[in-house]
Amino acid sequence: MRSWVSSYYIFEADVPMLSDTLRAELPQVRFMYEGNGTFSYGGGVAVPMPQAALCGPTNVAVGFVARGPLKIFGAGLLPAGWAALVGAGASEFSNMLADLQDVAGPVARRALHRMAEARNHREVVAAADAFFLLLSMQAKPPPLWFTRAADEWLASSINPDVNELVKMTGMSSRQIERLALRVYGASPKLLSRKYRALQAAVRLGLDPEAGWEVAAGGVFYDQSHFIRDFKTFVGMTPNQFTAKDSPWLARLTIAKRQSLVTMPKLNFVS
Repeated sequence: MRSWVSSYYIFEADVPMLSDTLRAELPQVRFMYEGNGTFSYGGGVAVPMPQAALCGPTNVAVGFVARGPLKIFGAGLLPAGWAALVGAGASEFSNMLADLQDVAGPVARRALHRMAEARNHREVVAAADAFFLLLSMQAKPPPLWFTRAADEWLASSINPDVNELVKMTGMSSRQIERLALRVYGASPKLLSRKYRALQAAVRLGLDPEAGWEVAAGGVFYDQSHFIRDFKTFVGMTPNQFTAKDSPWLARLTIAKRQSLVTMPKLNFVS
């Protein structure tokens, strides 16, 4: 499953209420086996999160409000994993939530029940393993030749150039756009903007004292361009992101990912 699922994570918070901002991300499978919450995409209307949720790829920042205590298991789906395990066009699920049971069937509800009854984290992980194993039995062959090239394209440059992806794949720009929409949920041009901003957020999160110019890496036209794109994909300005009282989930996950040597390259830059 390594080429399909980026990582598992368990988030627990013994609080009555939690509000935070999630930056644009890969699609996720999330089981909220205690508590409830809502997502708001790009400042839009709040949408209730199903207890077993398929969160499509996001191209905007997402507001998250929850009532606790909270217990959430999540797993990131790499583009190849989306193509193999979900199969439907990723652009059809971009910036939206779906009930995982509508996609995966009764195995999603069984996994949710097992997690709710789990006595420890090991049993939660075992429930997730069983869920993905059963789901993989119906997997569709993903276009690995494309996802490997596109993942490398996004992860290896601080300013991914669409023309480079065209050269790497030997396909026309129109063919690449169709594939990117189906597997990544966005056009190559939008993916380039997204990962350029997310990489800047990673640099700023790891070294907040360095300032916006270091984080920008010289790949934005000017400061206003940097702030505009940063706010679109991260949900706040660079100054808000580094402030002591700012939402902290983004900075926490950035720090955690850097210590996981087996994490796919695409996660290190986002």
